[in-house]
Amino acid sequence: MIRQPLFHILALLLDYPDNALRTALPELRTDLLAEVRLLSSERSVVLQHIDWMEMQEPLALEAKYVETFDWTPSCDLHLSTHLLPEDDRGRGSVLLRLLEHYSAHGWIPSNHCLPDYLPVILDFAATLTTEESRVFLAGAQESISILERNLRAVHSPYADLVAIILPYAQLVDKLRAGVES
Repeated sequence: MIRQPLFHILALLLDYPDNALRTALPELRTDLLAEVRLLSSERSVVLQHIDWMEMQEPLALEAKYVETFDWTPSCDLHLSTHLLPEDDRGRGSVLLRLLEHYSAHGWIPSNHCLPDYLPVILDFAATLTTEESRVFLAGAQESISILERNLRAVHSPYADLVAIILPYAQLVDKLRAGVES
């Protein structure tokens, strides 16, 4: 069940732009326009990104995605790679803890993706309540911040999509700071 449509839409737009995604772009636009809980700035950024995707030739869009996320290690969508080297044994425990967290909520990610893949994380967050999703995303705040900064450094059109996520992850810090005062 999708409780947070914005996160689901972002998950789709940050995944590989295959034919199914490109075909679904008009439907995503409609869903976005129908979602009343979005800030106008969020809606605007996502609509601009959908427009950009629709203007690209399919092969050019796919090539841009691969160049950005597969060939540029600093822009890897697997969030644990921003904090741990790929060969770090700690990465395995991070992935396992994520899988256990998903399982505890009765949610199973797609078999073809690792549990720290940002679209997987966003799809899971989309199933949570607003408060639960903010607490969950706060655990990935540092990695998401690094990814957003790295995407900006390479002038990626995906940077603005990742930036939308940050306030949801940072809100928990603001709430905690208020409690500790």
